[in-house]
Amino acid sequence: MTGSGFAQALVFGFIANPTSTRAGLNQTAANAGMRISTPGLDKRMNARAACFLESLLAEAVQSVVTAVPQTVSLLARFNGVYVGDGTTVALPAALASVFRGNNGEHDAAAKVAVQWELAQGGLRLWLSDGIVHDQRTGITAQPLPAGALRLNDLGFFNLQTFADDSANGIYFFSRYKVGTQVHSATGEPLDLMRDLPRKRLQACERSIQLGNQRLPCRLLALPVPAAQVAKRRKRLRDRARRKQQPVSERALALAGWTLYVTNIPPERLHLEEAAILGCTRWQIECLFDLWKNEGRLDESRSQDPHRVWCEFYAKLLALLIQHWVMVVGCWHRLNRSLHQAAQLIRKRAFCLLDALSDLPTLAHCLSRTADLLAHTCGLSKRATQPLTFQRWLELAHV
Repeated sequence: MTGSGFAQALVFGFIANPTSTRAGLNQTAANAGMRISTPGLDKRMNARAACFLESLLAEAVQSVVTAVPQTVSLLARFNGVYVGDGTTVALPAALASVFRGNNGEHDAAAKVAVQWELAQGGLRLWLSDGIVHDQRTGITAQPLPAGALRLNDLGFFNLQTFADDSANGIYFFSRYKVGTQVHSATGEPLDLMRDLPRKRLQACERSIQLGNQRLPCRLLALPVPAAQVAKRRKRLRDRARRKQQPVSERALALAGWTLYVTNIPPERLHLEEAAILGCTRWQIECLFDLWKNEGRLDESRSQDPHRVWCEFYAKLLALLIQHWVMVVGCWHRLNRSLHQAAQLIRKRAFCLLDALSDLPTLAHCLSRTADLLAHTCGLSKRATQPLTFQRWLELAHV
Protein backbone atom coordinates (compact mmCIF):
# COMPACT_ATOMS: atom_id res chain seq x y z
CA MET A 1 0.00 0.00 0.00
CA THR A 2 1.26 3.46 -0.92
CA GLY A 3 -0.13 6.88 -0.12
CA SER A 4 -1.11 7.51 -3.73
CA GLY A 5 -2.68 4.06 -4.02
CA PHE A 6 -4.69 4.61 -0.85
CA ALA A 7 -5.95 7.99 -2.05
CA GLN A 8 -6.78 6.66 -5.51
CA ALA A 9 -8.65 3.70 -4.05
CA LEU A 10 -10.95 5.91 -2.00
CA VAL A 11 -11.34 8.88 -4.33
CA PHE A 12 -11.91 6.99 -7.57
CA GLY A 13 -13.88 4.33 -5.73
CA PHE A 14 -16.34 7.00 -4.62
CA ILE A 15 -16.36 8.69 -8.04
CA ALA A 16 -17.38 5.36 -9.57
CA ASN A 17 -19.85 4.51 -6.81
CA PRO A 18 -20.65 6.98 -3.99
CA THR A 19 -22.19 4.11 -1.99
CA SER A 20 -19.24 1.79 -2.57
CA THR A 21 -18.87 -1.13 -0.16
CA ARG A 22 -15.64 -2.18 1.57
CA ALA A 23 -15.15 -4.82 -1.11
CA GLY A 24 -15.82 -2.27 -3.84
CA LEU A 25 -13.12 0.05 -2.50
CA ASN A 26 -10.74 -2.88 -2.30
CA GLN A 27 -11.42 -3.62 -5.98
CA THR A 28 -10.55 -0.01 -6.79
CA ALA A 29 -7.33 -0.40 -4.77
CA ALA A 30 -6.47 -3.46 -6.84
CA ASN A 31 -7.21 -1.47 -9.99
CA ALA A 32 -4.72 1.14 -8.73
CA GLY A 33 -2.05 -1.56 -8.37
CA MET A 34 -2.42 -2.30 -4.66
CA ARG A 35 -2.46 -5.93 -3.51
CA ILE A 36 -4.13 -5.77 -0.14
CA SER A 37 -7.05 -7.49 1.57
CA THR A 38 -10.30 -5.74 2.43
CA PRO A 39 -9.52 -5.86 6.20
CA GLY A 40 -6.04 -4.56 5.40
CA LEU A 41 -7.51 -1.55 3.62
CA ASP A 42 -9.91 -0.99 6.52
CA LYS A 43 -7.03 -0.85 8.99
CA ARG A 44 -5.48 2.03 7.04
CA MET A 45 -8.57 4.20 7.63
CA ASN A 46 -7.39 5.84 10.83
CA ALA A 47 -6.67 9.35 12.12
CA ARG A 48 -3.37 9.53 10.22
CA ALA A 49 -5.12 8.61 6.98
CA ALA A 50 -7.78 11.27 7.60
CA CYS A 51 -5.09 13.93 8.12
CA PHE A 52 -3.37 12.74 4.93
CA LEU A 53 -6.60 13.06 2.92
CA GLU A 54 -7.26 16.45 4.53
CA SER A 55 -3.88 17.68 3.29
CA LEU A 56 -4.63 16.38 -0.22
CA LEU A 57 -7.94 18.24 -0.19
CA ALA A 58 -6.22 21.42 1.01
CA GLU A 59 -3.86 21.18 -1.98
CA ALA A 60 -6.65 20.35 -4.41
CA VAL A 61 -8.86 23.32 -3.52
CA GLN A 62 -6.01 25.66 -4.44
CA SER A 63 -6.55 24.63 -8.07
CA VAL A 64 -9.46 26.44 -9.67
CA VAL A 65 -10.36 24.88 -13.02
CA THR A 66 -12.34 27.19 -15.33
CA ALA A 67 -13.75 27.13 -18.84
CA VAL A 68 -14.15 29.83 -21.48
CA PRO A 69 -17.87 30.57 -22.07
CA GLN A 70 -18.89 30.15 -25.71
CA THR A 71 -22.49 31.36 -25.40
CA VAL A 72 -23.49 34.96 -24.66
CA SER A 73 -26.08 35.16 -21.87
CA LEU A 74 -27.18 37.27 -18.92
CA LEU A 75 -24.09 36.05 -17.06
CA ALA A 76 -21.85 37.80 -19.60
CA ARG A 77 -22.95 41.25 -18.34
CA PHE A 78 -20.67 40.85 -15.34
CA ASN A 79 -17.02 40.04 -14.78
CA GLY A 80 -18.06 36.80 -13.12
CA VAL A 81 -21.25 35.81 -11.28
CA TYR A 82 -20.33 34.45 -7.85
CA VAL A 83 -22.84 32.50 -5.77
CA GLY A 84 -21.87 31.33 -2.31
CA ASP A 85 -23.47 29.24 0.39
CA GLY A 86 -22.74 26.59 2.97
CA THR A 87 -24.12 23.16 3.71
CA THR A 88 -23.72 21.12 6.89
CA VAL A 89 -22.63 17.48 7.03
CA ALA A 90 -23.38 15.55 10.23
CA LEU A 91 -20.53 13.41 11.57
CA PRO A 92 -20.20 10.83 14.38
CA ALA A 93 -20.13 12.33 17.88
CA ALA A 94 -16.59 10.99 18.37
CA LEU A 95 -15.42 13.64 15.87
CA ALA A 96 -16.78 16.57 17.90
CA SER A 97 -13.23 17.62 18.76
CA VAL A 98 -12.47 17.86 15.02
CA PHE A 99 -15.68 19.48 13.76
CA ARG A 100 -17.97 20.97 16.40
CA GLY A 101 -21.69 20.87 15.63
CA ASN A 102 -24.56 23.14 16.65
CA ASN A 103 -26.08 20.96 19.37
CA GLY A 104 -23.65 21.01 22.24
CA GLU A 105 -20.09 19.90 22.86
CA HIS A 106 -20.81 16.28 21.93
CA ASP A 107 -22.32 17.09 18.54
CA ALA A 108 -20.12 16.82 15.44
CA ALA A 109 -20.79 18.46 12.07
CA ALA A 110 -18.73 20.09 9.34
CA LYS A 111 -19.69 23.25 7.43
CA VAL A 112 -18.81 22.97 3.73
CA ALA A 113 -18.70 26.51 2.33
CA VAL A 114 -18.61 26.92 -1.45
CA GLN A 115 -18.15 29.89 -3.74
CA TRP A 116 -19.03 29.11 -7.35
CA GLU A 117 -18.46 31.31 -10.39
CA LEU A 118 -21.27 30.32 -12.72
CA ALA A 119 -20.00 31.67 -16.04
CA GLN A 120 -16.67 29.80 -16.06
CA GLY A 121 -17.38 27.11 -13.47
CA GLY A 122 -14.57 27.94 -11.03
CA LEU A 123 -15.16 26.46 -7.57
CA ARG A 124 -13.65 27.37 -4.19
CA LEU A 125 -14.28 25.39 -1.01
CA TRP A 126 -13.64 25.87 2.73
CA LEU A 127 -14.26 23.60 5.71
CA SER A 128 -15.09 24.73 9.24
CA ASP A 129 -16.99 23.66 12.34
CA GLY A 130 -20.69 23.19 11.73
CA ILE A 131 -21.44 25.84 14.35
CA VAL A 132 -19.65 28.56 12.35
CA HIS A 133 -21.98 31.14 10.78
CA ASP A 134 -21.92 31.37 6.99
CA GLN A 135 -20.58 34.92 7.13
CA ARG A 136 -17.51 33.73 9.05
CA THR A 137 -16.50 31.22 6.38
CA GLY A 138 -14.03 31.90 3.58
CA ILE A 139 -16.82 32.97 1.22
CA THR A 140 -16.97 36.55 2.46
CA ALA A 141 -13.19 36.84 2.83
CA GLN A 142 -12.53 35.83 -0.79
CA PRO A 143 -11.90 39.00 -2.86
CA LEU A 144 -13.82 39.39 -6.11
CA PRO A 145 -12.66 41.23 -9.25
CA ALA A 146 -14.06 44.63 -10.18
CA GLY A 147 -17.22 44.28 -12.26
CA ALA A 148 -18.13 40.93 -10.67
CA LEU A 149 -21.56 40.17 -9.20
CA ARG A 150 -21.95 38.78 -5.66
CA LEU A 151 -25.15 36.75 -5.46
CA ASN A 152 -25.73 35.24 -2.01
CA ASP A 153 -28.77 34.43 0.11
CA LEU A 154 -30.06 36.23 3.21
CA GLY A 155 -27.59 34.38 5.42
CA PHE A 156 -24.91 36.65 3.94
CA PHE A 157 -26.87 39.91 4.20
CA ASN A 158 -24.30 42.36 5.53
CA LEU A 159 -24.39 46.12 4.99
CA GLN A 160 -20.63 46.50 5.48
CA THR A 161 -19.97 43.87 2.80
CA PHE A 162 -22.34 45.71 0.45
CA ALA A 163 -20.57 49.00 1.15
CA ASP A 164 -17.15 47.45 0.56
CA ASP A 165 -18.37 45.91 -2.70
CA SER A 166 -19.67 49.26 -3.92
CA ALA A 167 -16.39 50.95 -3.04
CA ASN A 168 -14.44 48.29 -4.95
CA GLY A 169 -16.58 48.34 -8.09
CA ILE A 170 -18.30 45.02 -7.29
CA TYR A 171 -22.03 44.52 -7.79
CA PHE A 172 -24.23 42.95 -5.11
CA PHE A 173 -27.74 41.56 -5.45
CA SER A 174 -29.58 40.30 -2.37
CA ARG A 175 -32.99 39.71 -0.90
CA TYR A 176 -34.01 42.54 1.43
CA LYS A 177 -33.77 41.63 5.12
CA VAL A 178 -36.96 42.61 6.92
CA GLY A 179 -36.29 45.22 9.59
CA THR A 180 -33.36 46.88 7.83
CA GLN A 181 -33.77 50.66 7.76
CA VAL A 182 -34.71 52.16 4.41
CA HIS A 183 -34.59 55.84 3.47
CA SER A 184 -35.49 57.59 0.27
CA ALA A 185 -32.77 58.88 -2.04
CA THR A 186 -33.13 62.27 -0.35
CA GLY A 187 -32.91 60.84 3.18
CA GLU A 188 -36.54 60.60 4.38
CA PRO A 189 -37.45 57.39 6.29
CA LEU A 190 -39.59 54.96 4.27
CA ASP A 191 -42.25 52.63 5.64
CA LEU A 192 -42.42 49.72 3.21
CA MET A 193 -45.62 48.40 4.79
CA ARG A 194 -47.30 51.68 3.91
CA ASP A 195 -45.68 52.47 0.59
CA LEU A 196 -45.66 49.15 -1.28
CA PRO A 197 -49.38 48.19 -1.11
CA ARG A 198 -50.24 51.32 -3.08
CA LYS A 199 -48.73 49.66 -6.11
CA ARG A 200 -50.15 46.20 -5.47
CA LEU A 201 -49.84 43.69 -8.33
CA GLN A 202 -47.39 45.93 -10.09
CA ALA A 203 -43.61 45.57 -9.95
CA CYS A 204 -41.90 48.75 -8.84
CA GLU A 205 -38.51 50.10 -7.92
CA ARG A 206 -37.00 53.17 -6.33
CA SER A 207 -33.64 54.56 -5.37
CA ILE A 208 -33.01 54.23 -1.64
CA GLN A 209 -30.45 54.61 1.10
CA LEU A 210 -30.03 51.31 2.96
CA GLY A 211 -29.30 50.87 6.67
CA ASN A 212 -27.52 53.17 9.08
CA GLN A 213 -24.73 53.52 6.55
CA ARG A 214 -27.21 55.12 4.15
CA LEU A 215 -25.83 52.97 1.35
CA PRO A 216 -27.15 54.18 -2.03
CA CYS A 217 -28.79 51.35 -3.96
CA ARG A 218 -31.99 50.24 -5.68
CA LEU A 219 -34.99 48.57 -4.07
CA LEU A 220 -36.75 46.22 -6.51
CA ALA A 221 -40.21 45.00 -5.50
CA LEU A 222 -41.92 42.12 -7.29
CA PRO A 223 -45.48 41.07 -6.31
CA VAL A 224 -46.03 37.47 -5.27
CA PRO A 225 -49.01 35.28 -6.34
CA ALA A 226 -51.65 34.77 -3.65
CA ALA A 227 -50.95 31.05 -3.25
CA GLN A 228 -47.26 31.72 -2.58
CA VAL A 229 -48.13 34.53 -0.15
CA ALA A 230 -50.21 32.06 1.87
CA LYS A 231 -47.32 29.59 2.00
CA ARG A 232 -44.89 32.28 3.10
CA ARG A 233 -47.16 33.48 5.89
CA LYS A 234 -47.71 29.92 7.07
CA ARG A 235 -43.95 29.40 7.28
CA LEU A 236 -43.60 32.64 9.27
CA ARG A 237 -46.31 31.57 11.73
CA ASP A 238 -44.84 28.08 12.09
CA ARG A 239 -41.37 29.50 12.76
CA ALA A 240 -42.74 31.95 15.31
CA ARG A 241 -44.64 29.13 17.03
CA ARG A 242 -41.48 27.00 17.27
CA LYS A 243 -39.54 29.90 18.74
CA GLN A 244 -42.50 30.86 20.96
CA GLN A 245 -42.43 34.39 19.62
CA PRO A 246 -45.15 36.64 18.16
CA VAL A 247 -45.40 36.89 14.40
CA SER A 248 -44.02 40.14 13.02
CA GLU A 249 -46.78 42.15 11.35
CA ARG A 250 -44.17 43.74 9.12
CA ALA A 251 -42.96 40.33 7.93
CA LEU A 252 -46.53 39.18 7.26
CA ALA A 253 -47.27 42.30 5.22
CA LEU A 254 -44.05 42.12 3.22
CA ALA A 255 -44.64 38.41 2.45
CA GLY A 256 -46.73 39.65 -0.46
CA TRP A 257 -43.58 40.93 -2.13
CA THR A 258 -40.20 39.65 -3.18
CA LEU A 259 -37.83 42.50 -2.37
CA TYR A 260 -34.29 42.83 -3.66
CA VAL A 261 -31.60 45.41 -2.95
CA THR A 262 -28.79 45.95 -5.42
CA ASN A 263 -26.23 48.45 -6.66
CA ILE A 264 -26.53 47.19 -10.26
CA PRO A 265 -27.51 50.22 -12.37
CA PRO A 266 -30.82 50.10 -14.32
CA GLU A 267 -29.05 50.07 -17.67
CA ARG A 268 -27.34 46.80 -16.68
CA LEU A 269 -30.32 45.14 -14.97
CA HIS A 270 -33.95 46.06 -15.64
CA LEU A 271 -36.61 45.65 -12.98
CA GLU A 272 -38.28 42.83 -14.94
CA GLU A 273 -35.01 40.88 -14.94
CA ALA A 274 -34.58 40.82 -11.15
CA ALA A 275 -36.52 37.57 -10.75
CA ILE A 276 -34.07 35.82 -13.09
CA LEU A 277 -31.09 36.75 -10.94
CA GLY A 278 -33.09 35.59 -7.93
CA CYS A 279 -33.52 32.19 -9.60
CA THR A 280 -29.84 32.11 -10.54
CA ARG A 281 -28.81 32.02 -6.89
CA TRP A 282 -30.56 28.66 -6.59
CA GLN A 283 -27.94 27.05 -8.82
CA ILE A 284 -25.76 26.46 -5.77
CA GLU A 285 -28.65 24.66 -4.08
CA CYS A 286 -28.71 22.37 -7.13
CA LEU A 287 -24.99 21.76 -6.61
CA PHE A 288 -25.49 20.78 -2.97
CA ASP A 289 -28.39 18.56 -4.01
CA LEU A 290 -26.06 16.82 -6.49
CA TRP A 291 -23.34 16.38 -3.86
CA LYS A 292 -25.65 14.98 -1.20
CA ASN A 293 -28.29 13.04 -3.13
CA GLU A 294 -25.99 11.56 -5.77
CA GLY A 295 -22.52 12.05 -4.29
CA ARG A 296 -23.76 10.86 -0.87
CA LEU A 297 -21.46 13.34 0.86
CA ASP A 298 -23.39 13.10 4.12
CA GLU A 299 -23.77 9.31 4.15
CA SER A 300 -21.57 6.37 5.10
CA ARG A 301 -22.05 2.62 5.37
CA SER A 302 -19.81 2.56 8.44
CA GLN A 303 -20.31 3.48 12.08
CA ASP A 304 -16.57 3.72 12.70
CA PRO A 305 -15.71 7.43 13.21
CA HIS A 306 -12.25 7.18 11.63
CA ARG A 307 -13.64 5.51 8.54
CA VAL A 308 -16.40 8.13 8.26
CA TRP A 309 -13.76 10.84 8.70
CA CYS A 310 -11.68 9.39 5.84
CA GLU A 311 -14.74 8.96 3.65
CA PHE A 312 -15.77 12.58 4.19
CA TYR A 313 -12.48 13.92 2.81
CA ALA A 314 -12.32 11.31 0.06
CA LYS A 315 -15.83 12.11 -1.14
CA LEU A 316 -15.07 15.83 -1.19
CA LEU A 317 -12.01 15.09 -3.33
CA ALA A 318 -14.13 12.88 -5.57
CA LEU A 319 -16.75 15.61 -5.99
CA LEU A 320 -14.07 18.21 -6.71
CA ILE A 321 -12.49 16.06 -9.43
CA GLN A 322 -15.96 15.34 -10.82
CA HIS A 323 -16.60 19.09 -11.00
CA TRP A 324 -13.30 19.70 -12.80
CA VAL A 325 -14.21 17.14 -15.46
CA MET A 326 -17.64 18.77 -15.88
CA VAL A 327 -16.01 22.17 -16.37
CA VAL A 328 -13.67 20.77 -19.00
CA GLY A 329 -16.37 18.80 -20.75
CA CYS A 330 -19.66 20.65 -20.77
CA TRP A 331 -19.36 24.12 -19.20
CA HIS A 332 -19.57 25.84 -22.58
CA ARG A 333 -23.18 24.59 -22.75
CA LEU A 334 -25.70 26.50 -20.65
CA ASN A 335 -28.20 23.66 -21.03
CA ARG A 336 -25.93 21.20 -19.23
CA SER A 337 -27.39 18.72 -16.77
CA LEU A 338 -25.07 18.25 -13.79
CA HIS A 339 -26.89 15.08 -12.76
CA GLN A 340 -26.48 13.46 -16.17
CA ALA A 341 -22.86 14.59 -16.32
CA ALA A 342 -22.14 13.05 -12.90
CA GLN A 343 -23.64 9.74 -14.03
CA LEU A 344 -21.44 9.70 -17.14
CA ILE A 345 -18.29 10.57 -15.19
CA ARG A 346 -19.01 7.70 -12.80
CA LYS A 347 -18.93 5.33 -15.77
CA ARG A 348 -15.57 6.79 -16.85
CA ALA A 349 -13.95 6.71 -13.39
CA PHE A 350 -11.86 3.56 -13.91
CA CYS A 351 -10.72 4.79 -17.31
CA LEU A 352 -9.36 7.92 -15.63
CA LEU A 353 -7.79 5.85 -12.86
CA ASP A 354 -6.05 3.54 -15.34
CA ALA A 355 -4.63 6.56 -17.19
CA LEU A 356 -3.18 8.39 -14.17
CA SER A 357 0.32 6.99 -14.57
CA ASP A 358 0.72 8.13 -18.18
CA LEU A 359 0.10 11.76 -19.16
CA PRO A 360 -0.69 11.19 -22.89
CA THR A 361 -3.12 8.42 -21.99
CA LEU A 362 -4.73 10.61 -19.32
CA ALA A 363 -5.08 13.48 -21.80
CA HIS A 364 -6.74 11.13 -24.29
CA CYS A 365 -9.13 9.77 -21.65
CA LEU A 366 -10.07 13.28 -20.48
CA SER A 367 -10.54 14.40 -24.09
CA ARG A 368 -12.82 11.44 -24.79
CA THR A 369 -14.79 12.05 -21.59
CA ALA A 370 -15.14 15.75 -22.44
CA ASP A 371 -16.38 14.85 -25.91
CA LEU A 372 -19.04 12.56 -24.45
CA LEU A 373 -20.14 15.25 -21.99
CA ALA A 374 -20.26 17.86 -24.75
CA HIS A 375 -22.58 15.79 -26.95
CA THR A 376 -24.84 14.36 -24.25
CA CYS A 377 -26.01 15.48 -20.79
CA GLY A 378 -28.19 18.28 -22.16
CA LEU A 379 -31.45 19.71 -20.81
CA SER A 380 -34.46 20.17 -23.09
CA LYS A 381 -36.18 23.53 -23.27
CA ARG A 382 -39.58 23.99 -21.66
CA ALA A 383 -42.35 25.99 -23.27
CA THR A 384 -44.52 26.67 -20.20
CA GLN A 385 -42.03 26.86 -17.32
CA PRO A 386 -38.66 27.89 -18.81
CA LEU A 387 -35.54 26.59 -17.09
CA THR A 388 -32.99 29.03 -15.69
CA PHE A 389 -30.61 28.66 -18.65
CA GLN A 390 -33.44 29.57 -21.05
CA ARG A 391 -34.09 32.77 -19.13
CA TRP A 392 -30.37 33.61 -19.21
CA LEU A 393 -30.36 33.23 -22.99
CA GLU A 394 -33.53 35.28 -23.48
CA LEU A 395 -31.73 38.29 -22.01
CA ALA A 396 -28.48 37.85 -23.90
CA HIS A 397 -29.34 40.61 -26.38
CA VAL A 398 -29.64 43.31 -23.68
